[in-house]
Amino acid sequence: MKQATELKKEHFTLQVNYNEEAIEKKLMKFQTKSGDEFVISAEEMSTILIGQVNSELVAATFVESERVDVVEVERQLAVRLDKDFKKGEEIRLTYVHPYPVEFALIEEAAKIAKIRMDVPAIRLTKKYIDDVREKITPDQHRFIDSFYKFFKGLFSNKRVAGNP
Repeated sequence: MKQATELKKEHFTLQVNYNEEAIEKKLMKFQTKSGDEFVISAEEMSTILIGQVNSELVAATFVESERVDVVEVERQLAVRLDKDFKKGEEIRLTYVHPYPVEFALIEEAAKIAKIRMDVPAIRLTKKYIDDVREKITPDQHRFIDSFYKFFKGLFSNKRVAGNP
């Protein structure tokens, strides 16, 4: 059996690989300080995280901290083709992006992303983010909004004709 991984935070604990079923089904268990707990699959967690990524992600992270440690993660997007290539053929695209280390560790433990250890981690402080936020232009906001709108569209639950 793989070794269990546990991430303890001030208000909750996250466990991955905590039993055979969790390993087989890629489950994560969150436990609150009061003892309440819930289980979610890595796929569901990934969908939630991808659906929530936007220009406010870093700001939300500061609820409990004055800094965010960011690493570079690599993940693969699988695309099922329906024309131009052999129908049903799947290709994989590698996608690399910065990500808060806590999220990256969860996704790496669930084997849905890989932290790039050859790229140094960076620390984003509240002061640094506030300084940068003051310099962001409306054009930059529009670009980020359109980028994530496109990105979220890749993971929509809409079915494409002819695909399961």
